[in-house]
Amino acid sequence: MICSERELKRILVMNRSFHPDTEATGQFITELCLRLSDKYEVTVIAGRSYYIRKDCFKPLSLWKKEKLGTINIIRVRHTRFWKGRLPGRIINWITYCLIAFFAALRIKTDLVFVATDPPVLGILAMVLRKIKASPFIYNCRDLYVDAAVGLGKLKPKGLIARAYDYLDVLAFNSASVVVPIGLSMQRRLVAKGVQEEKINIISDWVDVNVIKPVPTGENYLLDRFGLKDKFVVMYSGNMGLTQDLDILLKACARFKDSADVFFVFAGEGAIKETLKSLAISLGINNILFLPYQPMEMLSYSLCMADLHIISFKKGLSGAIVPSKMYGIMSAAKPYLIIGDKDSEPARIAADFRCGILVEAGDVETIAKAIQWGHEHRQELVDMGINGRRVAKEKFSKDVVIGEWFRLLDELAKR
Repeated sequence: MICSERELKRILVMNRSFHPDTEATGQFITELCLRLSDKYEVTVIAGRSYYIRKDCFKPLSLWKKEKLGTINIIRVRHTRFWKGRLPGRIINWITYCLIAFFAALRIKTDLVFVATDPPVLGILAMVLRKIKASPFIYNCRDLYVDAAVGLGKLKPKGLIARAYDYLDVLAFNSASVVVPIGLSMQRRLVAKGVQEEKINIISDWVDVNVIKPVPTGENYLLDRFGLKDKFVVMYSGNMGLTQDLDILLKACARFKDSADVFFVFAGEGAIKETLKSLAISLGINNILFLPYQPMEMLSYSLCMADLHIISFKKGLSGAIVPSKMYGIMSAAKPYLIIGDKDSEPARIAADFRCGILVEAGDVETIAKAIQWGHEHRQELVDMGINGRRVAKEKFSKDVVIGEWFRLLDELAKR
């Protein structure tokens, strides 16, 4: 039974990635918690960043306490093997969950909120619900095993995939509310057996007052990197296994002799060094690799591009929902979605004319789409204007976080 509105005061949030981590999931969870802390007492059990390596723990300690505003943070000391290797990543998941579980037992809460980093957190929350007799919200941000099957890392009918799906569906159906971040993800959940009446879609968001259009003449990054007179194609975000970036690079190689086309890859990830090596072997000199950009520079970084790329391998629609499209739209830039036609970015591009779609896995088709953008720049500008308008109306931070507050109010009144 859900506690009354008067009793819903304390929220326990569990997700490995959290401030000051630079991963998208951590940034969204951090921003949400900062807003929720205006009304609720928020405690976050967070983990260690893969990218910010310096963190100080006392000898033999399993966790440490931190503060972010009024948010109480318990930072657990799990292993931190590089996530590019699956065995190391699984060990990181297990050690985070074990320590986080014991930390959670010490915390009084009226509601448990878990996301999917690591992807077994819902199962842990299901156990905590039994022990604490408190409801929980399951914020489904990705379906990791579905992605692993799509990448060929797991067999779809194998023991691991079937066992995980069974336990995860139990966890979803024991949640008070399941919150996927897109319609394509909702379809996957329902197909797995998750009760549709439990599902409430709430998308990710963008702060339209922070990420906004920067006129070409005022963008100092274009001067810094010598890109002012170039047609710039950018991939910005995680460089991992799901994005099919080797295929994208092979398409980029078609333009290696083009004097006015330039490619920028901004971000980090498990295969970034592999991509750098591939670019060299393909002879691509008109390319620049950058690290993640700080929030105060993100408008300038995103606005370097004439065309952004959102890419993931075929068959992964709904297993992942790229949040980067909202920032691209807020910057008034168009995007080329390389992926499934029923994916969230493809649906939004079609509904609001803010992007174009090509099917994943075809080098020639990707190259032709980039060439089309190069030859139709005004149409790209118009798409960017459409994207900015829709970002403000439907995906702005205030609009979407308002949906979270309404959801919590509804839970409290049940």
